[in-house]
Amino acid sequence: MSITTKFRRAQGLAETIVAMTILITAISSLVTMVMTAGIARNSNQYATVAANLAREGVEVVVAKRNDNWINDLPFDNGMYAGTNDYTFELSFNPATSAWTFDGTPNFITDGTAKMYVYVSPATYPGLMVQASSPPANTASTPYSRLVTLDCICYNGTTESFASSGSSCTGSNVKIGVRINSTVQWLDKGANHSISVVETIYDWR
Repeated sequence: MSITTKFRRAQGLAETIVAMTILITAISSLVTMVMTAGIARNSNQYATVAANLAREGVEVVVAKRNDNWINDLPFDNGMYAGTNDYTFELSFNPATSAWTFDGTPNFITDGTAKMYVYVSPATYPGLMVQASSPPANTASTPYSRLVTLDCICYNGTTESFASSGSSCTGSNVKIGVRINSTVQWLDKGANHSISVVETIYDWR
C-alpha cells in the first residue's frame, strides 16, 4: 500500500470523525432545544391556567355583587365570613352550580386554599374546583387560590382603603371593595404566583 493511499484513508477517517462530531453536536443541540421548549411550554401552561383561575376569582365576586343587587340585598352580602374576615376560598358545587364564599383559609399557603380537579369516573372529569377538603373523585392540583377583599371607605369627603382584612370604622361607610384574587402554584420545586386586582363599588 502506497503512502498516498494510506494518507487518503487517514484523511477520510479524520473527515468521517469530524462529520460525526458535527452531527452529534447538532443532534445534542436540537435535543436540548426541544427539551427547553417543552419545559417552557409546560411552564406557560401552568401560568395560563393560574391566570384564568385568578380571573375567575374576580368574576365570581363581581357576579355575587350583581346577584345581591337583583335580590335587593346589600352589595357585599355574603362576601365576608365575619366582621373582620375578608379572606376566603371560592368553593363551587357543580351539582347545584352554586358558589360558596368560605372564610376558612387566611393565607394562600393554608391547606384549605388548595384546588382539585375531577378525575374519571367522576361526572365532571377535568373540572377544577376549590374546596376546604378534597371532594369525592378529585385529585390534588399544584394550585391554591385566595381571594382578599379590601374595603373601600368613604367619610363624606375622601375615599380610603381599610387595613387588609378589616372593616370601615368610625364615620367611614363602605362603598366598595378592592378584589385581590391570587393563585399560587408549584413548578419545578419553586412557588410562583399571579394576582388579578379589580375594584368594584356599590353603585350601578
